[in-house]
Amino acid sequence: MLQGVDEPVRRYLSHAISDSAPLSSGVRMAMSGRIKVGLWLPFTAEQTVDGRSFTWRARVGRGPLTPLRIVDQYADAVGSTEGSLFGRVTLFHAEGLDTARSAATRAAIESVVFAPSSVLPGRSVAWRAESEHVIVARFDLPPERPEVRVRIDERGAIRAVSALRWGNAGEKTFRYIPFGGEVHAERRFGDFLVPSALSVGWWFDTPRYAPFFRAKILDISQY
Repeated sequence: MLQGVDEPVRRYLSHAISDSAPLSSGVRMAMSGRIKVGLWLPFTAEQTVDGRSFTWRARVGRGPLTPLRIVDQYADAVGSTEGSLFGRVTLFHAEGLDTARSAATRAAIESVVFAPSSVLPGRSVAWRAESEHVIVARFDLPPERPEVRVRIDERGAIRAVSALRWGNAGEKTFRYIPFGGEVHAERRFGDFLVPSALSVGWWFDTPRYAPFFRAKILDISQY
């Protein structure tokens, strides 16, 4: 599957996926960390991602009660985000074209980072190398065609990831904004060797960058 692929891309995929790995399309993940929603708050979350879609279900809050529930998702050109109190009283809900465009790029980024078997050549992802340590994945995820730039080291491990993502962070209107983050550690989960600690935010690699999300990955399994 990697014949004819640029060496840096092959290095990343060979580092992330064991030779004997069954090539399933998606992963299930468990994570914990902190998210900035006005204040920095702890969260736990479960997520699925498969190169074409994702669902992220989180509980946010301190102490034995985590009142805020958040569900973000994207599939088949539709994206949405919703927050509720204990899953009963809706606090916010967003969907529509702007939300779908933003969520599509998130699906692309997280597929590259956490579900490497879903982005193998031949799975509707076009790869190229910009340099020895920068590779780019091009997706077709309507209504977007996001390009994910990945900085890797000499082993093929991801050090940083970014993309132009549709959003309005700090802006009055929606526009393409640099979005991304840095990897602080990696870990083997079964057949995958992938990032296990990272921080992300809008305006990545600019003076305006300020991470709003810090997470540790607790478990990953294939489906």
